[in-house]
Amino acid sequence: MRCKYLSRMRELERNLAHVYSKRSTLDVALGSAWYPTAHRIVCEWSDTYSLPIACVACVIAALSPQCSWERNLIIADDVLANRTPSIGGALPANVRKARKILSDRATTIADYMPFGYKVNTFAANLAGNFDVATVDTHGIQAALNNVEATVTLKRTSYDVFSQCYVNAAHRAGLDAATFQAIIWHTWKRMYPRAMKIQVRRQWFITGELE
Repeated sequence: MRCKYLSRMRELERNLAHVYSKRSTLDVALGSAWYPTAHRIVCEWSDTYSLPIACVACVIAALSPQCSWERNLIIADDVLANRTPSIGGALPANVRKARKILSDRATTIADYMPFGYKVNTFAANLAGNFDVATVDTHGIQAALNNVEATVTLKRTSYDVFSQCYVNAAHRAGLDAATFQAIIWHTWKRMYPRAMKIQVRRQWFITGELE
């Protein structure tokens, strides 16, 4: 089936450029530092646990769905050290997958999470490949310029959104990962969680979810 977003790539890229134009100095500072900082952690753990950088990145990425970054790191360190996770936050199935990745010393994540398109690109970013963009819900909303969007993307659609980030990043003179991180911080600042909750309450009040 043809991807409905393919014909909208220019629109999505324009939306991303518009969000980027709203960036603050702090958004740029936080976004520019995010992936290099995460990659340094991966490299340090690679040395500490005598594992390939890509394997450590895959372990961290496997634990990331529905898990805050702070908890993600704590649980990943526990898994890499063969400890029982000291806190909750990661899905139990993903903890098992992370342990399997570690056991196999795997350097790619696709065999363990074949439908985890975001997780695949996140692992690549963590391993130091900044030429691809990890697109989460906030990233999709920014590309659609729609704070209410809750879209689950299949592979072809995910690839379109990710490529839009790459294209828009090149126009901004940035690598894809840094551009995506700046957009993420900008969008989160423009539309904080409290505002999104209020918007969703409006759906029920107006009957738009019926």
